[in-house]
Amino acid sequence: MDVIFTVLSFVGVIIYFQIKDSKALTNLNIMQRIGVLMSFLITTIIIECCIYYGTSFLTEHIQNGFLLWIIRVVVIIITLWLAVFILNYILQKITKGIFPKIT
Repeated sequence: MDVIFTVLSFVGVIIYFQIKDSKALTNLNIMQRIGVLMSFLITTIIIECCIYYGTSFLTEHIQNGFLLWIIRVVVIIITLWLAVFILNYILQKITKGIFPKIT
């Protein structure tokens, strides 16, 4: 099930950015496009691993359902924030500033 979610989220992100930033993507060469694609794929896999293993590690001995929910939400927010920050940096380096920043 995790693999299906990873593939679907990756495809959804690619379709979204293809539609949103089609003008910027046409200005990239083939190697830059492959770099952008690989950056999104690797980031998606790393995010999923961090969220899954991070929340299971932090909530291993906690029994309170509400506290579990809060910890999971905090881990997801922090992980996504860090991923977007790092992905913006990588994409700016690969595309030399052509690709717009992700917000």
